[in-house]
Amino acid sequence: MAPRASCTLGPLKGFLEALGRLQKKFYSKGLRLECPIRTYLVTAHSAASSGARALKTLRSWGLETDEALFLAGAPKGPLLEKIRPHIFFDDQMFHVAGAQEMGTVAAHVPYGVAQTPRRTAPAKQAPAAQ
Repeated sequence: MAPRASCTLGPLKGFLEALGRLQKKFYSKGLRLECPIRTYLVTAHSAASSGARALKTLRSWGLETDEALFLAGAPKGPLLEKIRPHIFFDDQMFHVAGAQEMGTVAAHVPYGVAQTPRRTAPAKQAPAAQ
């Protein structure tokens, strides 16, 4: 099955676009190797599934990915120990907790197939003061 088009907008899109712009400032000056921003796509999916789609999405947002690692269900912890990221984002709390246990700053991104959408009631407005 061929991967679909790029993913929909997610909560990190603006942040990742900003990282891409910073990368390009180094790259345009021929300073690719000196760029302090290294980005990794680490996904539990295989390249044949949604992993390739995620990579295509990042590229469409202007972010160069230094390495894309498709783990096909293997645990992320050993890999995170090797690359030692400054920050790690994941849509599954299991992976976030594992990264935090290793001392990595990690954040949960409540977005993706593993998330259950929650509907909240509209906020009630207080009556206007008279």
